[in-house]
Amino acid sequence: MKRPPSRLSTPALKLIVRSYLRRLGAETRTDRVKVVFNTRLRTAIGRSDPGRHRIYLNPHLIDRHPEELVPTIVHELCHLLAGYDAGHGPRWRELMRRCGFSPEAYHDLDVTGLERQTWRWSCRLCGAVYLRKHRAAHHFLCGHCGGSLELRTAGRRAAREARAVRGRRTR
Repeated sequence: MKRPPSRLSTPALKLIVRSYLRRLGAETRTDRVKVVFNTRLRTAIGRSDPGRHRIYLNPHLIDRHPEELVPTIVHELCHLLAGYDAGHGPRWRELMRRCGFSPEAYHDLDVTGLERQTWRWSCRLCGAVYLRKHRAAHHFLCGHCGGSLELRTAGRRAAREARAVRGRRTR
């Protein structure tokens, strides 16, 4: 069995970065750019941090879709070069084209099973229900009456309920 992309060594990732920086005329930045696999990423396949010159990759999605490794690195590398405020604007799109990729901003990969766990909290006073993606909701108060919140359920059932609530909001 082949080794999954998330097990690639740092030098292998550096080679990918160097080759695309060379295309963009910015090869001198190779030593500053660092590519890191971040297990905390859930549905995003990659993220860039221009201030720290870092590219974060989702190892779960990259292992599911190894063909997305290079396009994701290039996408995030273009964000690093374009700067903080560029977003997916003209500067970023031009850099993507120069690397030979279409400037697509979002992926449509299957993220089943990678979503964050959903926690269901309710107000101790009025019973209002809140669905949260973190367990630390006890730091917050009810928006209706100001009562404290307590944990009711967690896990798949709460996640299904959260999706149902989101579906009702968008209709």
